[in-house]
Amino acid sequence: MNPIQETLEELRRVAGVKGCMVVTNDGLVVAQSLGPRYREDIVAGLSSYLAMSTNKALEEGGLSGFESFTLHAAHGKSVLWSIGEAILIVLMDQFAEVESARRDIQAAAQRLRRTARIS
Repeated sequence: MNPIQETLEELRRVAGVKGCMVVTNDGLVVAQSLGPRYREDIVAGLSSYLAMSTNKALEEGGLSGFESFTLHAAHGKSVLWSIGEAILIVLMDQFAEVESARRDIQAAAQRLRRTARIS
């Protein structure tokens, strides 16, 4: 198993994490650990679009791109973390404590940046 995949598998063991993946900024899947519940192409496409739209809105407001943000929905939460030319996407259940997992997510993002030389 490669280091990127190992990082995703480790992150998936964090309480509340249901799946995770790394996609390029234009939506191409680098690696994933989603399981059968999620469709890789849909998660990648929607996350990429959301990240691009968010960065465009920030740019139009005179701000730099996002580092991370959390989306709260009725049936779960998604954390998107910029890792340079790619995005770490972490899918969590609706009852997960995002703040308690944030340190693990940030550590994974830093490891992915170094390991994959994505940024």
